Amino acid sequence: MENQTIHQETDPGSAVSSSYQRHPLATRLLHWTSAIAIFTLLWTGFWIFNIHPRLYWGDVGNFDTPALAELTADTSTSIPEIFIKVGDYSLEVTGLIGQVRRMPFIRVAAYPEGFKFGGNRALHFTAAWAFVFGWLLFVYHLISSGRLRDNWLPKTGEMSPRNIGRDILNHLKLRRAHGDAAKHYNILQKLAYLIVMFAVLPLMLLTGLTMSNSVTTAWPFLFDLFGGRQSARTLHFIFAFLVLLFILIHVLQLFVAGFINHLRGMITGVFHIKVEKKS
Repeated sequence: MENQTIHQETDPGSAVSSSYQRHPLATRLLHWTSAIAIFTLLWTGFWIFNIHPRLYWGDVGNFDTPALAELTADTSTSIPEIFIKVGDYSLEVTGLIGQVRRMPFIRVAAYPEGFKFGGNRALHFTAAWAFVFGWLLFVYHLISSGRLRDNWLPKTGEMSPRNIGRDILNHLKLRRAHGDAAKHYNILQKLAYLIVMFAVLPLMLLTGLTMSNSVTTAWPFLFDLFGGRQSARTLHFIFAFLVLLFILIHVLQLFVAGFINHLRGMITGVFHIKVEKKS
């Protein structure tokens, strides 16, 4: 029933309003269960990172090991000055983020009342395994239903520099698609969904599982694949940040394209468009 028109009416003006079934039930269920799992992962992951906001490369990471990036502080002043340091570059963030407990222990933010690290970490891994199975089901659904072929894979001509450039310009100008064009994903959407679904998310999951002793006992090759436990942690942070960035852009584009219409489409499956009548 996907993309099947279910209602059509003519406006008094010059547009024909129609409704059609955009997302099948399986897509909607997998979308929302994945959203819950990802939100849980990002939330619990933030508090785990808050324990030790320093990133390393290799197998070893501690206060005696040089950090690739870290949240650090200068306590020589009356009010500690807090910095984000990446290599030799420092950005002062005093008053924005950061809290000095006692040197060298610094955290990004104060923990919620009643916070338990063990329970938070257990919830993080539970959400991770839930997302693993959800991701596998989502990939199976995309392939078996034909949505990957019909909706996600670029069509002939879509990958031309001219088309990509035009789409980038439309996004920068916050232009929304109208008419039949609103029924289909544009090339930037397709590329973003493909990269996130088949590269960023799997790598985020694999680097996260590399930090699990039970997983690496069974699959020790993960250490070699990612260059060590601390390298995996750093990559895990980068991929999680990319997922968060994707979500923020995704929500922004929903507001540009019509938040209520798209939200309704992902809840009920019904999507409304208006097509200009030909004279």
